[in-house]
Amino acid sequence: MKIRVYHDYHEDKLVPLKYVISFMKGELPWDREKVFVSISAPFEPLGIEDFYPDSLALTVTQGDMILSADKQGKFGIYLPSLRHRATEGGVDYWDVENFVIQVADLEELLEMNVFV
Repeated sequence: MKIRVYHDYHEDKLVPLKYVISFMKGELPWDREKVFVSISAPFEPLGIEDFYPDSLALTVTQGDMILSADKQGKFGIYLPSLRHRATEGGVDYWDVENFVIQVADLEELLEMNVFV
């Protein structure tokens, strides 16, 4: 998996907007309930103008993410809801190669003290 963070200017300050997780077809264990992703910062600031995934992407909402007391330094992504959203949209989730997360949603999740 490869992680990129795309930034843009907001009130004359460069801020992170999109946290993108890229993976190869078949690399993600879609048959599992959850997948955990390491959080490692800082990130090289990529411009939002460079954000044009040329492969299929799914948006990961705050409701799709979890924390686990057993997985310090990581956050989890609940896959059943993403599989459902992809299928409802007529997409074979095995073809997805990117997850897109709003940085604000991820930051809010990481500030929570509730663990699954």
